[in-house]
Amino acid sequence: MNLAMIFVLLGAGFGVSFIVLDVSRVAARGRWPTARIVMAENFRPFPVFLALFAGPALFFQAVWRMRASGSLAFGDAALGLVIACGWACCYGLVVTQCVGIFVLAAG
Repeated sequence: MNLAMIFVLLGAGFGVSFIVLDVSRVAARGRWPTARIVMAENFRPFPVFLALFAGPALFFQAVWRMRASGSLAFGDAALGLVIACGWACCYGLVVTQCVGIFVLAAG
């Protein structure tokens, strides 16, 4: 693994998760999940789907929003971005491996 591969993994991980997040926002319209009653609402299928397939994007946006509002210190925001990038790399590895499997199966 080299530096270019890390950028590919970051791009795939953040790219797919932001696409899933935006498509979900359009599809959900007024039914976006909230965390008012944590145990009752966060374990329904849609929030679980969002956590699995749009997790890095959701986490990145939450860190960005908290930093912009001033409720998150700079060090904590930097750590949050490192965690989001690590999560996106892991997700990007899964995405690239799945694409590789489909390419090998098709050709």
